[in-house]
Amino acid sequence: MTSEAAGDSPRPGVVALGIDIGSTNIKASLVCIGAAVIEIAVCSTPTPPGADELIRATVDLVRSVLVSAPEAPAAVGIASMAESGVPLGEDDRPLRPVLRWDGNDDVSDLTALLATLGEADVFAATGVPALPKAPLAMWARLRRTDPQLWSKVHRWAGVADLVGLALTDVLATDHTLAARTMAYRMADLPRSFDGDLLAAVGLTPTQLPAVRRPGEPVGGVTETASRTTGLAPGTPVYIAGHDHAVGAWAAGVRRPGEVADSLGTAEALVRVLASDPDPESVRGSGMSITRTVTGEPALLAGSANAGSFVRWWFAHRIGAREAGEVLDDLARLPQEPTGLLVLPYLNGRQTPSPDRRSDVRVLDDTGTEIQPRGRDVAVLARAMLEGVAFHARWMLEEQIRVAGPATAPLRILGGPGGGNRPWMDVKARVFSLDSVLVTVSEPVASGAALLAATRAGLLPADPPVLAATPLVRDPQDPYQQMFERFVAAARGATPAREGER
Repeated sequence: MTSEAAGDSPRPGVVALGIDIGSTNIKASLVCIGAAVIEIAVCSTPTPPGADELIRATVDLVRSVLVSAPEAPAAVGIASMAESGVPLGEDDRPLRPVLRWDGNDDVSDLTALLATLGEADVFAATGVPALPKAPLAMWARLRRTDPQLWSKVHRWAGVADLVGLALTDVLATDHTLAARTMAYRMADLPRSFDGDLLAAVGLTPTQLPAVRRPGEPVGGVTETASRTTGLAPGTPVYIAGHDHAVGAWAAGVRRPGEVADSLGTAEALVRVLASDPDPESVRGSGMSITRTVTGEPALLAGSANAGSFVRWWFAHRIGAREAGEVLDDLARLPQEPTGLLVLPYLNGRQTPSPDRRSDVRVLDDTGTEIQPRGRDVAVLARAMLEGVAFHARWMLEEQIRVAGPATAPLRILGGPGGGNRPWMDVKARVFSLDSVLVTVSEPVASGAALLAATRAGLLPADPPVLAATPLVRDPQDPYQQMFERFVAAARGATPAREGER
């Protein structure tokens, strides 16, 4: 567990607590909200695989940050990664460890579902692309592979919903998380999951969390949860929603045309829309049609290969050198394109141009695939960061293709990754849009606190946004040609390999 004070003494304002259950870490953030959002204390711990352990870890984090509270938090917001959850028995005890969004690439159950329901019809109804991480496909797989466990399933809880249940004794979710399941017709923000879609896997809407409308709490902190966490009984608890959607709203992405680049283990670009797009114009891109936390239509472009890929690279591609030493060397390199292309795909590509076969490649300026051995480690590391940034720019350009020009600045929510300044500098130079970097240490957790205080009516209807600082971009776009080469290579011309020219 790590903990830190995060800011100067807060000005008088609303104190709120935010929780972010991430793919890699759980974070808790205690904030004070006045004219600005100030982090009083933040605390984090690795996300455990077990559901009971996840609840215990979250409770411990809450107790830790409350040590610094000038007063009891007035509201609690819970955000989380999407798609991950756990089946519950009749006593609401977890029946197995958490089923994670990144845990299985088997497409057989998804294929069978779509053959029955119709891929185009499912996408038009739910906005969710055909991916095996969708809970509807997970449930089909669990039903097929473990019928004995499936027969005991009483209810299903997403990971944010599970923590909400522990705090309030009420099982409910937010529409932005429901919208990721492939079992929720999100157009009218209904209060329950769809019976016809659930019937395909043998579930009913009563077995899924109730869906709260924007602004509605799950419930109040119970006496039991108060004793374990230190929160005051009756404190309103909100499922803030999908982590990327929460962070985008908190960063100020609230009007049509505005875009956030939400960066963590995965990366997502959230674009607010003026109206729903034609589903067929989006379906083949791998993007999702979704909603913001306040209910406006939005596009979501996602990649699993962001922070996870950077960590993988520094674990496997820098030899015996220390990551910090390589970053120091990288920071001293000229601020100019390396000419090397890194295709950053550990497990295929979701969007744009979905391709489950995409993998990691390093190409020189002729398009020849090269081996990294014996080459400058810092230059390769910079090329790797360029590759991750090129993919993010490709997602942005795909959103622009569907929805028209985006409104500057692009807001980058780096979280802990924001401390990797060489990465942030590369991103700013690669993007075709001016950008700012959100500077709070935990934008999603702090954003969940901000959203909870707003939903509780404790703040103005248009509350403050998370602080951000501008990043430097060359308006001449020196990366344009490399970006075009990157897209061409990623789309799939098979490159020559070293020695085959």
